Amino acid sequence: MKQTVLVVDDDDDVLFLVEYALKRLDFDVTCMSDAAQALEAYRRELADGHPFDAVIMDLNIPGSIGGKELVARLRELDPTARAFVSSGYPDDPCMTDYQRFGFTGAISKPVTYEELLASFVPAMRPMAE
Repeated sequence: MKQTVLVVDDDDDVLFLVEYALKRLDFDVTCMSDAAQALEAYRRELADGHPFDAVIMDLNIPGSIGGKELVARLRELDPTARAFVSSGYPDDPCMTDYQRFGFTGAISKPVTYEELLASFVPAMRPMAE
């Protein structure tokens, strides 16, 4: 069974690229541009007994809650959730010390296939075994 990933980003190009790359890596992907709607989708899937295996979230989403607040709310729903922060600001504390903020890992932007292969896929392996 494929692992499921929820991707949350306000940039349609990023959503397209990450979805395409993750599908090539054999993940089932759901993309959303609004963090509040993504949180509701996670809540719904969790209640249905099919929680997402991971969430990749943009650190800053104009007009919506950002990754830092989203991961806190996500952890309230599901303390075991795997949440990856994604940002083009590599020096941001959420990127350099992601675990302190409740994230499982960090994915630098611009996101590339190689970046996902190097940082995301290895972090997901223990769940697949």
